[in-house]
Amino acid sequence: MEFRALHPEELEPWFDHVGHVFSTSRQYFVNHWEGDPWKDPAGIRVAVDKGKIVSTLRVFSRAMFLHGEHVSMGGIGEVSTLPEYRRRGLATQLLKDAIRFMEEREIALSSLHGSQRIYSVEGWESVQRHQAMQHFSRRESTAWTIRPADFDSQNELAQIATLYDNYSRKFNGAFVRDNLAYWTDWVKTESPDAWVAEKSGKLEGYIAVAGKLSVEEFAVSDAQFSQDRGKQLFEAMLGHIIAQKDAETLEVEYAAPIADGFNAPKVHTYGGTMYRVINADKMPSRDALPALLYHQPAYLTQGLQSHHIFWPTDNF
Repeated sequence: MEFRALHPEELEPWFDHVGHVFSTSRQYFVNHWEGDPWKDPAGIRVAVDKGKIVSTLRVFSRAMFLHGEHVSMGGIGEVSTLPEYRRRGLATQLLKDAIRFMEEREIALSSLHGSQRIYSVEGWESVQRHQAMQHFSRRESTAWTIRPADFDSQNELAQIATLYDNYSRKFNGAFVRDNLAYWTDWVKTESPDAWVAEKSGKLEGYIAVAGKLSVEEFAVSDAQFSQDRGKQLFEAMLGHIIAQKDAETLEVEYAAPIADGFNAPKVHTYGGTMYRVINADKMPSRDALPALLYHQPAYLTQGLQSHHIFWPTDNF
């Protein structure tokens, strides 16, 4: 059994492997590869038996906001083993291999979505996220013009990216999106139901939603945030979207740290995000997990129970 990085010429067989093991569309994994401006074949770690890929995982090269700073992050995803090769410790060996890879690349932190014991054994720790559930009613805004986002407009995309950057850095865990190609190739594909709130030709809010109805991501201008953490604008945008869905009232799920989420009628915890410090000297704080993700330095403190956010749009 050989454990190594994927060779570039093995990309098509790798797509076949993950599509087969996950029993989902092969195109999903192709999109995650082609839409990723930071893709790196060396980040795909494989176990190969007699020339055949039998187990794999992918290290997604990202940066995330942590204590207001950009921190390099390796996301572990697409962990998959052929059924006939399971219970042989291949995934464990690939995780160890991925840790060495991230150490060599001087990546500060790693995250993944899961709760299996295999991850905690190798050093990943679960950090809870808080989700709010609340009913909102249809309404038409008189303060803002709310309309679908235009990702094909470079000017609008730049405004959205600025809103996102200024807002998301107030929390811990959101990904840095400093490459506009990520917006056009990944975000547009993963969260196509996106809206903006405009006033006097300037964007003051951005939201992406899915299903019926969950918030995939949200951002407001600093001016709106300073008033009420963006609560009025958040409610106005949801009210407009609900009206467009021809509904009167819908229950909405969203990240509790945004707007007034911690005061919603229902707040529940979600423990499926795990983190592992890879290179401690690259971290902005020596705090241990989970406090590292919950707390912010004084200048970013908002009096919240937790500052930990992950936008589902960035899921891998």
